[in-house]
Amino acid sequence: MIAAVQLEAILNSLVSNRVYADVATEHDDSTLPYITYTDVSTVPENTLDGFTGHEWVRMQIDVWHDDKYESILLANKVINAINSNIKPSVYGGKTGSRDTESGLYRQLIEYEFWQTTPTE
Repeated sequence: MIAAVQLEAILNSLVSNRVYADVATEHDDSTLPYITYTDVSTVPENTLDGFTGHEWVRMQIDVWHDDKYESILLANKVINAINSNIKPSVYGGKTGSRDTESGLYRQLIEYEFWQTTPTE
């Protein structure tokens, strides 16, 4: 299965369906809090016969909130939801910051997920 499809299905309930690929655009509901995710890189599984159709995908998941501590709590809920529902997955840590342009707090969470590469 595609990791992004699993991720959205699991995280949507935490933020009233405000989970977006890459960025929240002007057409999206950017009511706080919301979550964005980005595919950072992949590591394919190859054999002597070539690509197997499976790969590890590294993702960056960003939790956006106007309250620092609420952003931390929501990030922890994201981590718990992923660990309970997507296997195998590898948690790579999180870090928090404040976006100087928007003033929003962001918790950046790193994960790797095992996925079957989409062909359609």
